[in-house]
Amino acid sequence: MDHKTIEFYNKNASEYAKWRSTEKIDLAQKIFCNELAPGGQIIDLGCGTGEKSIWFSQKGFKVDAVDASLKMLEIFESHKAINIQQKDLNEIVFPKKYDGIWASFSIQHLEKKNQDLLFGKISKALNKKGIFYIGIHEGHKAYRDNLNRIYVPRTESELRKILKKFNLRIFNLFREENFSFDNKPINIMHIYAKCGV
Repeated sequence: MDHKTIEFYNKNASEYAKWRSTEKIDLAQKIFCNELAPGGQIIDLGCGTGEKSIWFSQKGFKVDAVDASLKMLEIFESHKAINIQQKDLNEIVFPKKYDGIWASFSIQHLEKKNQDLLFGKISKALNKKGIFYIGIHEGHKAYRDNLNRIYVPRTESELRKILKKFNLRIFNLFREENFSFDNKPINIMHIYAKCGV
């Protein structure tokens, strides 16, 4: 993963956690949970300061959480019910199969070729009827924001194509307009996929 992006999150973990704590439970996580059987196994890829992982755990799911930023993980390491690991998403090896794989605005920090490689790993790491969620900025061009984070947005058409290549079928998608941590307006997609035709 891009070192400057990780460095930003390490240096700004506390401030980022405060910003995230103001977010309400959103439609994206509700849809995700409604697709899962109670008590299912979830992995949160790029969990950040852990708000979503904690919420999933409180809902009775078994949660693994990974992030490249050690300082972000330290914010919620006291939650013993969650298996937390520092891990670069470029290097992740899934230790087991999951009922749900949650990737909320984390994969977009990877180069496009590495995103695609990760999608292949995700497909193999899902149980039968497993659910994959990705939140991602919508767009054509990679860029580095004024906080030095790298972003590699995708379009709906290219995501449909690459996910289909790995036997992942999109069954739900919705868009939102929102603001990023640096208060810039962004167009985002929430995408849900399952293995199979």
